[in-house]
Amino acid sequence: MSADLHIHTNISDGCLNPSEAVRKASDINLQAMAVTDHDTMDGVPEALREGEKINIEVVPGVELSTEYKNREIHVLGYYVDPENKNFQLLLEKLRICRRKRVKNIVKKLNGLGCKVDLDEVMVLAGEGAVGRPHIARILTKKGYVNSVQDAFDRYIGFNAPAYVERYKLTPHEVIKAVLKAGGIPVLAHPGLIRNDNIILELMREGLRGLEAYHPEHNDEQTRKYQIMALSRGLLLTGGSDCHGIDRLTGSEIGSVTVSMYHVEKLKQAAKKIKLEAGK
Repeated sequence: MSADLHIHTNISDGCLNPSEAVRKASDINLQAMAVTDHDTMDGVPEALREGEKINIEVVPGVELSTEYKNREIHVLGYYVDPENKNFQLLLEKLRICRRKRVKNIVKKLNGLGCKVDLDEVMVLAGEGAVGRPHIARILTKKGYVNSVQDAFDRYIGFNAPAYVERYKLTPHEVIKAVLKAGGIPVLAHPGLIRNDNIILELMREGLRGLEAYHPEHNDEQTRKYQIMALSRGLLLTGGSDCHGIDRLTGSEIGSVTVSMYHVEKLKQAAKKIKLEAGK
């Protein structure tokens, strides 16, 4: 039996709502799945309820955006206590900063002749974490670009004319925050960082796992991160990084999975952290 431990919903920049994502995972006979929306855990309660209803294990998660040494680095947090006050404050700060960033991007786009209204971006995002993919979808719908990727390349990606820098957390801060909230910090798609020295540095900061299995990893990278994790006693995870239609990875739920052995190891590690915190 297998699990997909990296799935986004429409609470951030995915296309399926949490219940739909859980049902999709169940329909393809996954035993477990994780909701890992960007900078928010707002979709986790709905996913947990749906998972209990249809008998599929839902792993609570989040994918936190950070930057370090001019590289975008994502940290997955599994089994974080959503009631942890400090973690809630962190997510709220990220939510406010995301909205401010989107507002500034929209202002730049309008200055470039792309008529985008902030309200329509917020409506598309709903109550979730608003971000550039929502703007990209609107640009595509209005015919300013041909696709989400085209929107990033021409307008809102790094160094593009409507790009706006985001609020910068470091991965070190996020790793500590996840651990303090009883969670397991795992480095998402390490092959995309293209700097293994950073990975080794984050291991010394408390990183507990590597996402070796990812649709943008080739076989050589997957094997390298398997060996790196196993040789250093780190956990191994993996998943599709599914967002839905017209997304950058183009992967579907269940296209990349790990065995339930890895889910059990994650749970055991989270229990150990919580026990140690309670001492």
